[in-house]
Amino acid sequence: MAIETQDVLAFLKKYPVAIGCGVLSIGLLAGSYLRSSTEEDFVAQVKQKDEEGKRIFANITSGTNVGEQLEAIKANTKDLESRLVRGSDRLRNQQYFYRLESDTGVKEVVLQAGAVNTGSAKGPKTLYCGIGYSITVQGSYRQILDFLGRLETGQHFYRLNSASVSRVAQRSAPEATSLLTLTANLELLGLQ
Repeated sequence: MAIETQDVLAFLKKYPVAIGCGVLSIGLLAGSYLRSSTEEDFVAQVKQKDEEGKRIFANITSGTNVGEQLEAIKANTKDLESRLVRGSDRLRNQQYFYRLESDTGVKEVVLQAGAVNTGSAKGPKTLYCGIGYSITVQGSYRQILDFLGRLETGQHFYRLNSASVSRVAQRSAPEATSLLTLTANLELLGLQ
């Protein structure tokens, strides 16, 4: 059974209102579907813009004291860098140990500058390095503790790699005044 054009035209003329309502309904459904998909996109865009606005507002409110904070950071950095030693300035670095010796009363037996530790050989070159020293001092128990305490709270940052304390054998001295020997390998934090 084949439908011909004349049959279709006759059907359209017979039910024009029903066909118009059907076409209108299909058009409204298609429009509603398209409108709902753009509404979801619009809601997603509004949420994204709202989050971006909140982030910008937080940056503005947090950034009110940035200038003051930057100046404080610069001052602290300058203070910290003043505590670093220079790898090329060995005499000044050794003078630091001589001052510790005179302040604590220990007798410095050996002071040797070691290698500069720039970090791992495979990694990138670092700004700061460890400047190695090997030091041996003699003194009483209190003097050795005072020396270590002043080294720890001193002007420069250091890392103690190894240390050993031994008693010096004295034939004529009583046990109460026995001397100790401290041998330490340490690194001062510095710049190359």
